Amino acid sequence: MMERITVHYPHMNRSVTLLYSTSTGHTEFVIDAVIGALGKEMKDLRIIKQRAEVSKPEDLKKADLLLLACGSWNTGNIEGQLQPYMEDLLHVRSSDIDLKGKPSAAIGLGDDRYHFTARAAEKLTDYLTSHGATLLLPTLKIINEPFDQTKKIELWTKEFIAAIDKLPTKSRE
Repeated sequence: MMERITVHYPHMNRSVTLLYSTSTGHTEFVIDAVIGALGKEMKDLRIIKQRAEVSKPEDLKKADLLLLACGSWNTGNIEGQLQPYMEDLLHVRSSDIDLKGKPSAAIGLGDDRYHFTARAAEKLTDYLTSHGATLLLPTLKIINEPFDQTKKIELWTKEFIAAIDKLPTKSRE
C-alpha cells in the first residue's frame, strides 16, 4: 500500500521527513513508535511520514530534518543490502543530491541469522554522510523483531529530540 501521511501540530517551527521502506511492517512499526514519541515531546514539530517508493529526490531536502529507515536485504544473492525501494530512491533517483548539512538520522533493521546483521544501518549512514548531511546521533540498529524493543526505540528517540533541541532555532519568516 502506497501512502503519504502528514501530521500537523500547531505552531510549527520545524519539520522532519521520515522516509522509510518496509516489506514486513517492521520498519513501519519502528517509524510509528518514533512518530509517537516525537509527537508527545515536540508538539510544534511538523512530521511527514513517507514511503520510499512514492518519494522523489526533492523529498530528501524539503524538511528541516531528515530520517531514513529501512531493513537489510539479501538482494542479488548479496547479503546486507538496502531494501529495494530505498536502494532505488537513494542510489538511482537521488544519487547526485547534495544534502548541504541537513540535520539527519537513520534507523537500520536486520536479522541476526545473517552475517551482515542490520547492514542497512551502515549503508543509510554512509549515504547521508557522503551526500553532505550532518548526522545528529548514532544510527539506531534494531536486530530481529522490533515489537519487544519499544524501550530501545523510545530512548533513541529521546536522544534524537535532545539533538534537535540543540540545533539553532529556526527563524520565522
